[in-house]
Amino acid sequence: MMSPQSGTSDCPFCTHDPVAMSQLHAIAKQRVTTLYLDRDQTYRGHVVLIFTPRHVARLDQLSLQEWLDLAADLYAAQRAVVKVVAPDHVNTESLGNVVAHLHWHVFPRYRADPRWRQPVWMTNASDMPRQQLAEQEFLDLAAAIGAALERS
Repeated sequence: MMSPQSGTSDCPFCTHDPVAMSQLHAIAKQRVTTLYLDRDQTYRGHVVLIFTPRHVARLDQLSLQEWLDLAADLYAAQRAVVKVVAPDHVNTESLGNVVAHLHWHVFPRYRADPRWRQPVWMTNASDMPRQQLAEQEFLDLAAAIGAALERS
């Protein structure tokens, strides 16, 4: 088995593990990332931005140019999401505690959301609210974010 530093055999994002990736729908490839719409749409517009050139777990494992490209990708992704869903606020988080591969969650936040003014993440995953959209609505949302990303 390869180490998390150098390899990909145990990383669901590197191996494109079908179970892990079934939660995500690809929207667009960017400079050094791929943007995905998460199936859990409790926070409408929740996307995941995954660093794709190789396996890294932390920002300090990037070159300066990779960091600049990733920052530009994250900026463009957040702007696209905001254009499409017009949230009241946005949380941008990169933890890597569950999947140790560099990725960012962009959570649009709304005054009426189930955890307004509180963190999205909760200690017990089973306590977290979950909402899925009808398939066509989900695909339409992904397409709208992709179109807004192209216009950025």
